[in-house]
Amino acid sequence: MSVDLSAKSLAQWFSDPEQHKCGYCKSSSGSMSFGMLTEELTVEDYKDLIDRGWRRSGKYCYKPIMNETCCPQYAIRCDTTQFTLNKSHKKIMKKFNKFLNDGVFNKNTYTHQQDESTIQMPGFNKVSTIIDLYQEITTEEGNLNNITYNEVKDTDGDKHLAQTSIDNGTKKSNAFADSINTSSLPKYIKKGLKEGTGADPTRPPCKKAKLLRLEKKKDKLSLKGEQLPLAPKSNGTEKSLRQFLEDVQPSFKHNLKLVLERMDVSHETFRESSDLFKKYQMAVHNERPDDCDDDSFYEFLVSTPLKHKPFPNGIDGPGYGSFHQQYWIDDKLIAVGVIDILPGCLSSVYFFYDPDYRDLTLGTYGSLREIQLVLDLQNKIPNFKYYYMGFYIHSCPKMRYKGKLNPSYLLCPETYTWFKIDKCVPKLDISKYSRLNEDSRVVDTNSGTVDEVNKIMVVYGHKLMYMRDFLRVCEDQKDGFNNLVKQVGKKSALNIVFWVCSS
Repeated sequence: MSVDLSAKSLAQWFSDPEQHKCGYCKSSSGSMSFGMLTEELTVEDYKDLIDRGWRRSGKYCYKPIMNETCCPQYAIRCDTTQFTLNKSHKKIMKKFNKFLNDGVFNKNTYTHQQDESTIQMPGFNKVSTIIDLYQEITTEEGNLNNITYNEVKDTDGDKHLAQTSIDNGTKKSNAFADSINTSSLPKYIKKGLKEGTGADPTRPPCKKAKLLRLEKKKDKLSLKGEQLPLAPKSNGTEKSLRQFLEDVQPSFKHNLKLVLERMDVSHETFRESSDLFKKYQMAVHNERPDDCDDDSFYEFLVSTPLKHKPFPNGIDGPGYGSFHQQYWIDDKLIAVGVIDILPGCLSSVYFFYDPDYRDLTLGTYGSLREIQLVLDLQNKIPNFKYYYMGFYIHSCPKMRYKGKLNPSYLLCPETYTWFKIDKCVPKLDISKYSRLNEDSRVVDTNSGTVDEVNKIMVVYGHKLMYMRDFLRVCEDQKDGFNNLVKQVGKKSALNIVFWVCSS
């Protein structure tokens, strides 16, 4: 049997669950997850993993133990082929384009949205004991023969640059009315307030300012014997996402440029990206400077286990792998979306931005831009249609915003099948953990048998062997690796080579 390790994924599995502080409910030890350090992952293997509820933070992959963790985290994705814009999305895009036009912010419209990626897993700092892949790995006699590893060199110059230059619409600011509860006011203030009697029934109801202006204009024209021209009839089609995003003019004050990059430490924009990350983490997440330095940025958002792979059949484009989508206004980097482009989908890893531009609601704007990227790639690859947003946490109100992208689907934690979020929310209102699949007869079809578990490949003591032979030496590891198959699924378990520390 010949095994080409260059085509394989390599990971170090930690059989003991992680228990640590929760970043959502702040429980000191309520968050429970499984984890593994991944030295290399094929894009196909990582796609299979996220379809079983896994996520990555740098090279560390983790999966919440859904029925035990304090705040269950459900994988969520959006079908972009059926995506519909809501009123809020349109306002955000108009506001952004208005800024490009006049450079003026609409203040007091910012709402911070929490991101699960800011919650650092304990395993993120674990030291990998995976050996240098280029050194010789011997085989257990009689198990695997002719093991080869073909060195694949990654050159800094092998990058795909996708660049869109957009000339930079208008938006009216929102006004919010605050209700006052006088019971909580000091006596000296309440004394000067009289109890209201409601609206004056003798006066007509108030009208919106826009309607009042329209009526005033009609009155002026009628005095001149003229009529207000009729509004052009709609052709019945809504503006597309792209039309909203690109509703800009050459005369606008600012210019927006999107650039898709494969980031590394030698990249010409690494310094700007790292500085922006540090500024964001300190201002938005109150991190200390030492916690968001260059090394943290590299380990968290630059380092990736994904092997870059060109699109199939010679299709032009960035290919599969990890990328930074950079947002430049004129010559200033204002935001970065870290994404993984995988077979059939785009997975959002993290999004950070210049806090000085927070009034532009860049988090949501970035999501809309990433959805448009999925639609653009779908024109080249027909089955490319899903936008993975990470985790939806119903028990944490700040994380419910992800469900506002319609249509969104949640992953059942027991059958690993997808269900529309509006069907799931009533179940989650009753219990924070729920088997979303109502059909009790449906089971996980990707769970492994004993024979399949025995075929898992393991590197132990610098020797590559099958699981059955490894368990003869380390019988105490049996339960841990049986659980591995349950967590990652038999398909990934048979594709990934698992490194086991021999010390």
